[in-house]
Amino acid sequence: MTKIVVIGAGAAGATAALWAKKTDRKCEVVLINREPYPEYSRCGLPYTISKIIPDFSNLIEHEPSWYENFVKIDLRLETEVIDVDSKAKTVKIKNLKTGQEETISYDKLVIATGSYPVAPPIEGAKEKKGVYFLRTLKDAMDIEAAAQKAKNAVVIGAGLIGVEAAENLVEKGLKVAIVEFLPSLLPLMIDPDMADLVEEEMKKHGIEVYTNTAAKAVIGGEKVEKVLVECRETKETKELPADLVLIGAGVRPYTEIAQKAGVQLGTTKYIKVNEKCETNIPDIYSAGDCTEYPDFVTGEPTPQGMGTIAVRMGKVCGINAAGGEAKMPKGVLLTRITKIFDLQVAAVGPTLAQLERAGIKPVIGKITGSSKPGYFPGGKLIRIKIFSDENGRILGAQIVGYEDVHQKINVIAAAMQSGMTVYDLEWLETCYAPASCPTWDVLTLVAEPVIKKIEKKK
Repeated sequence: MTKIVVIGAGAAGATAALWAKKTDRKCEVVLINREPYPEYSRCGLPYTISKIIPDFSNLIEHEPSWYENFVKIDLRLETEVIDVDSKAKTVKIKNLKTGQEETISYDKLVIATGSYPVAPPIEGAKEKKGVYFLRTLKDAMDIEAAAQKAKNAVVIGAGLIGVEAAENLVEKGLKVAIVEFLPSLLPLMIDPDMADLVEEEMKKHGIEVYTNTAAKAVIGGEKVEKVLVECRETKETKELPADLVLIGAGVRPYTEIAQKAGVQLGTTKYIKVNEKCETNIPDIYSAGDCTEYPDFVTGEPTPQGMGTIAVRMGKVCGINAAGGEAKMPKGVLLTRITKIFDLQVAAVGPTLAQLERAGIKPVIGKITGSSKPGYFPGGKLIRIKIFSDENGRILGAQIVGYEDVHQKINVIAAAMQSGMTVYDLEWLETCYAPASCPTWDVLTLVAEPVIKKIEKKK
C-alpha cells in the first residue's frame, strides 16, 4: 500500500490528498497543516471583513471529521514539519499544541507549503499595533475585530488582496485610502489604460487613491495613528490618518522544508517542477503558491499565486503520487478576475509591460462597447483590450466592465489554449438576443483593429 504525505492543506495540498484517494482508494494519505483549520478559501477572506460572507466558518471546505470518516485521510492540524530526509524518505513533524515530535515515513511526498506575506521597508510597520496582513483565517478574524472599532484605514498595495480589502473596509463603514508604489492599480494584472476605470470606481465609493506613491512610515505611539506617504514623482509627502493599516504588497514562497529535502528552486526562487509536478528529487512533488511554472505565452518560469492553478497542480500531484498519469498543460494562462464594488476586472496572459520585458512587441486592439444593443435599456459599459503577435496568435486580453466580464475572459482563455488567432476570433459565432447581448459581441469586434494593424504591416 502506497503511503503519501502531503505538507500543507491549502487548495493545492488538500486537492492533492483528495485526488490521491480518488486514484487509489487503498493508499494511505497523511495531510499535514500548520494552521488549526483544514482547507478553507483564502480568496474569500476579504469578504469576511464586511460580513458579505457572514461567518468565518463558511470558508472552511470540510470539517476535520469529514477527512477522517468519509475520505479516510489522516489529517494532522496544528502540526509543523521540521525536517525531511529524502534519502530515508521520512518526515519529522511537531504537534504545535503538545510539542510532541514524531517521524513518519512516506513513499511519495507532496510539498504544498504555499507562501507568506512580506512588507516593504516601512519604518514602524513591525513595531506598531494595528498593522495587519491578510493571508490566513486568523488574520481575517483579527482585521474584522479591529475594523469594528476603527474609523480610518490605509491599505498599502493595490494588487488583488489590496483592492478587495479596501472595498470591504468601506463596506464595513471605514474611511479608506489605498497606496500603490507603481503608477496604476492592479499593476500585475491590467495596464494603466484599463486601470483608470478601476480608480474611478474606487473614488466613486469614497476611497482615496494614491498611485506612484511610497509608504514611508507608520506613525503613532504604541498603536498606529497615521501613515506617512511620499509621491515618487514630486517627492511631496502627506500624513494619512489610520487606526488600521493593511499591507498587501507581495508574498514569498515557503521553501525551507523543500530545500532541506534537497529540492531545487527555479530562477524565481520558487520550487521548480515539470509538467507532472515532479521536483528534482524522486518521489517528491510540489504544487501551488510555492512553485513556479512556465507562462503559456512567454515560456518563462512564473510564480503561482492563484487558486485555479493551485487546484490543477494539486490534482496532478495527487494522481501521479497515487500511481496514475496526469500532466499540466505546457504553460499557465493566469486567467484571473476580481470584482470591485460594481466593476468586474479580468485578465488572461501577461500585461503589456510583462510582454515587453520578455522581448515581445504585441499588436494591440482596444474597444469600448456595451453589454446590450444600443436601443435596449440596461446596457452596461465594457472595455476590452487584446494582444496578438504579428501572425495573429492571441497573447492575452484584459476586460473591465459591469456585466458578463467573466464569460468573455473565459472565451479568450479557451481561444488561447486551443490556438485560435484573432482571425478566428473575428468570425466567432456568438449568441444574440436584445435583452442579453448585441449581434456583434465586443469579443469579435476587438479583433478588427488588431487585424488591420497586422495587414498594414504586410
